[in-house]
Amino acid sequence: MDSETRREIDGRLSITQAQTPTGTTFQFINMYQFTAADPIGQTDMWTTMEDWINKQKNNRIILQGDLNCAHPGCRWDYAQPLNKDIGTADNKLQHFIKNTSGHSYAQQEHTWKGKECRAALHHVLTWNYHLPPQTTRTLPKSHKKFDHCQVWTQLPHLDFPKQASIAQTTQPDFSQRIDTVFFKRHVEFWKTRIKTQIQGDLDENPTGQALAVLIHKEQKILAKEVRWLQDKAWKARRRAGERREHRNKTQNSLLKRISLLRAVLTETAPLQPKDRIKGATRRAMQGLGFLNLRPTFQKLVRQHDRWKALLRGDIGRAENLMEK
Repeated sequence: MDSETRREIDGRLSITQAQTPTGTTFQFINMYQFTAADPIGQTDMWTTMEDWINKQKNNRIILQGDLNCAHPGCRWDYAQPLNKDIGTADNKLQHFIKNTSGHSYAQQEHTWKGKECRAALHHVLTWNYHLPPQTTRTLPKSHKKFDHCQVWTQLPHLDFPKQASIAQTTQPDFSQRIDTVFFKRHVEFWKTRIKTQIQGDLDENPTGQALAVLIHKEQKILAKEVRWLQDKAWKARRRAGERREHRNKTQNSLLKRISLLRAVLTETAPLQPKDRIKGATRRAMQGLGFLNLRPTFQKLVRQHDRWKALLRGDIGRAENLMEK
């Protein structure tokens, strides 16, 4: 075999060894055979594979790939008799399986489609191991430019047990406990937030793996929402700590209102015509319905005795509410 053919075979052949959880060793082979137009390359590839497989003794081997040849009766709409190169390629596949004592199923559907003919060129071969017949699946719409199909086979689950994945998630931080009263006030909104994120839709007969994935997802959502509620409760405690002693939220709001109105009252002193209306006066006029007036009228209102009386009356009412 020349060096160029050897390099090309290396690019068309991949062998991977894997061990199952039960300790069984498998050899997985991915192979892309030369086309029938290159009979020398095909012969060199089969010879290389035959020498390697015969050295494996009792190892379990699974070969899958595009072998560019077909079993008898697995070419459709071809001119008869078959082209010499095509017929030779198909015979080489049968000799290879026989010489290595391999096992294979004849494809019932085509895996390659030309302009006027079809053929099952993709195969799954096994040694010292048996698999159920493979199936053919067409590629999705995004791969319509390709003229080959996919070949699928099923590995017995007893030989490839899947270890159940343990749902792991970051545990919520309970260092900041949520006040009972605060929780009761926000529990319904908290439940609504969770319901919008947890779907919980499963197939009629879900597998254990699907259930584990769902549980893991729900735990992550719950942990995130618990942290959100804890953060909200922490902000409420911080705001409560900023309040003066023996004063609630309503009393603080009244204090801010009284402070604003007193600032507005000081701005009612006679000013120059060019002086602008300050922020406190603008906010007070907005709250009392005078903001839509023109600036000239706003200046007149600001200096009127009725405006001062209105402010003093509002301050008095707020102070009375503070004492309740």
